[in-house]
Amino acid sequence: MHPRTFLLLSLTLVLLLAACDSSEPLDETTPVEAVRVEDLPADPTTPDPQTGRPVGTGRYTFFSLRTGQIVLRYDEPDRSDSASTAWDLAFQGTNILINGGTSGPGQGGAVVLEVPFEEVTEAPTDDQFRVDGVDECPNGVKRAICPGSGNGWYNYDPTTHIVTPIPGRTIVVRTADGRYAKVRILSYYKGAPDPGAIDPEANPSRYYTFEYVFQPDGSRRLQ
Repeated sequence: MHPRTFLLLSLTLVLLLAACDSSEPLDETTPVEAVRVEDLPADPTTPDPQTGRPVGTGRYTFFSLRTGQIVLRYDEPDRSDSASTAWDLAFQGTNILINGGTSGPGQGGAVVLEVPFEEVTEAPTDDQFRVDGVDECPNGVKRAICPGSGNGWYNYDPTTHIVTPIPGRTIVVRTADGRYAKVRILSYYKGAPDPGAIDPEANPSRYYTFEYVFQPDGSRRLQ
């Protein structure tokens, strides 16, 4: 090989390696993608053999907004991951916990905004976030995401016994590692049927379908 050709090839290789090693700056104009989670089990009930009444285990399913994966299901016997920072939200019935305060060792917090999901473009400042075990709800429970019909993310109809997400409400979450996400609950029933078409046998309750946007770069931008 001619020496000049060898030199040119070597220079090209060095430039390519340098390009691979260099980290591109984050483009703050790039939109973050929405993720849909379907039928997350939140301690679904089974009939009690003695009374026939529906009963659950009382345990939570733990979910990471950062990885998009279930960290710990309600029916797993080893509960050690519940005391870690691997999860961001935990679901049991209509209750949702965040990984912070009395519920976990993380930096988690949440605030329920009366703003449609698409219109939430930025997370609030940290002084607006609520924390489990610290901030009191209208019913006296200390939760970031208040339980009870009309208090947080859902309404309960005592006539039909149906739980439906409140339109136009968005949960903004500070994750266990201090980053931000927004969440919209779409359904509380398996298969996410329309509210008027829920069949308790075909669509058992305590199965969450929700949509969320997580911002990985640590900024408050949520669009």
